[in-house]
Amino acid sequence: MHYRELGTTGVKVSEVSMGCNRLGEKGETDTHWVDLVSKAVDLGVTLFDTSESYNGGRSEEMLGTAIAGRHDVMIATKVSRIPGTNVKEFSSGRIMQRCEESLRKLRRDCIDLYQLHGPSLDDIKKYDWPVAMAKLKEAGKIRFVGVSIHGAESGIYLIEHGLVDALQVEYNMVEPEVGHQVFPAAEKAGVAILVRQPMAQGILTGKFRPGEPVAPGHRALNAGDDMETYIKRAEAFRGIAGPEHASMGQFALRYAFSPRAVSAAIPGARRIDQLEMNVTASNGKGLSAGELRDIAGVQARF
Repeated sequence: MHYRELGTTGVKVSEVSMGCNRLGEKGETDTHWVDLVSKAVDLGVTLFDTSESYNGGRSEEMLGTAIAGRHDVMIATKVSRIPGTNVKEFSSGRIMQRCEESLRKLRRDCIDLYQLHGPSLDDIKKYDWPVAMAKLKEAGKIRFVGVSIHGAESGIYLIEHGLVDALQVEYNMVEPEVGHQVFPAAEKAGVAILVRQPMAQGILTGKFRPGEPVAPGHRALNAGDDMETYIKRAEAFRGIAGPEHASMGQFALRYAFSPRAVSAAIPGARRIDQLEMNVTASNGKGLSAGELRDIAGVQARF
């Protein structure tokens, strides 16, 4: 495993870390999830990204159980929507209350990176969330502040106003636009970047082919009307990936952490073999300049 600076925080994290949105899903035992996290730690993963909303709080609980008492790994979690609704509220009072609940589930006295979960730019501007983050830092309840963004405009605003230590950005070969807009400003300001969905919800693993149906309920269907275009792009990338990449998924992960601004990619995993494939993508450099040029050429055609 290779490690990178987390922006200008003074700490390093594994360039392949772990997104925990699958953690605690139905169909597996608690032991399965605890063993998965423990294996990730054994393989060198040092940053785990979760949210209070993932699987109704089960993700935080499983993560807390798996790494209870360990302080050689970092936890990033998020304050999210009001339970049972799609309403997002990032008031200072609510953030203070939700942080305490996350600390309890994670079995920690301090959260390493505390993030807002998908606010709009209007949310970022209208709520007094920076007040809560400052109080939580002063109280030793959190170390660093982050926001998981959707649009580039939100990221630029947060960077320019000095409101974050880290940003979480969706960035992959089929959907690179937000990253391309945000990364230069983040690198200049020393703001860390965590890349989510580096394999585009499975589209970049190579399992889909143009014109073939996708199984009902598959997570990739979240791409909606863009899915067919994304699958065509993914198919075109097959010819670029050389034999040094063990799989299309590994190739996609290396693309995700190729930019200098990126501190870590945070792919999810449900099984040990998926986790091992993710971790073996770490090479300390990402893709070659030639591969990145070829990928950009494909992106320009679609």
